[in-house]
Amino acid sequence: MKCPLCNTEMRILSTSYVQNEGQIFTKQTFTCRKKDCKNNGKEVKSEYVPLGNIVEDSEAGGTEQ
Repeated sequence: MKCPLCNTEMRILSTSYVQNEGQIFTKQTFTCRKKDCKNNGKEVKSEYVPLGNIVEDSEAGGTEQ
């Protein structure tokens, strides 16, 4: 993903987990990596990547000991 101001490839500033309507996502926040760009160090864009559905332990199919 490229910075909208300078067209430099951005880097991940932070990653967190978000739950929405029974699904869990990683939220990746991107910043520009070019030192003299106005977007350097700022949250420029966020991307949500789905990881899967949230299920109860009894529905997951695992066994406890």
